[in-house]
Amino acid sequence: MLWPGYIGLSVGLLVLIVASISDIKTREVPDWLNFGLIAFAIGGSVILSIYHGYIHIFWNAVIGLAAGLVIGLVMFYSGQWGGGDSKLIFGLSALIGLSLSDFSRTIPLLVMFFINILLVGAIYGLFFTIIKAAAHYKAFKEAADIKSKTKKIIITRILFLILGVLSFIFLLATRSNESIILFGFVVVLFIFFYLWLFVSLVEKVCMIQQMKVKDLTEGEWIINPVKKANKIILHPTKIGITMKQIALLKRHKIQNVTIKVGIPFVPSFLIAYVLTFIFGNWLMFLL
Repeated sequence: MLWPGYIGLSVGLLVLIVASISDIKTREVPDWLNFGLIAFAIGGSVILSIYHGYIHIFWNAVIGLAAGLVIGLVMFYSGQWGGGDSKLIFGLSALIGLSLSDFSRTIPLLVMFFINILLVGAIYGLFFTIIKAAAHYKAFKEAADIKSKTKKIIITRILFLILGVLSFIFLLATRSNESIILFGFVVVLFIFFYLWLFVSLVEKVCMIQQMKVKDLTEGEWIINPVKKANKIILHPTKIGITMKQIALLKRHKIQNVTIKVGIPFVPSFLIAYVLTFIFGNWLMFLL
């Protein structure tokens, strides 16, 4: 952390708490909060570099910001995070900072933060979808019953059953490390298939809704092409709708569009941030 004592830690924590509340309530993180954090991190590093006479403090913040830009932009353009989530990561990365010399001694704290985000995000996302499925249990169950009877799912189940039986027979017959790995691989594939099926059903049943164009905000994910008089005027994109596109819809007097409601991921950033500064480089204990 660039700032001495608990100043930087507290600022990052406060920003994440405010951003989490905003994300849960509105599915947005205000730009003033994200850009304010970036300005605080970079401006603070300049002040500290001048005060202490160490230019590397400033460069650590810049390198941290660059690392955050790479991670944030990859997640944004792959459709995993919204623009507000990515900008928040820019600021947090600059605040934590990254020293390239740390790689020769340990795992840098910023790298651990990214690892914690991935781990916490996966668990958090699964937990969130379970809650969504429970809240819309009747509709989810109906969709699951219909999906389970489709030809594709039935064939996939049969294939998994055959693979499972064959790998288990091979395990009993040989009791070798290779047979254990093969059987474990089949089990993992089976679990991931049903996790994917569960998440996709929750997304289809619980996270797709109609929204009035006048209520749209930048970054909303439109899932179907928008047409007027059988002519497509707007195609869905992974990065969400822009203000220019919202204006286009209003100009064509489109009343409603179908959107996907995203998971509010910022609370998972908050959890990962707290875990990072409580446990530090916990991965070193496993290496």
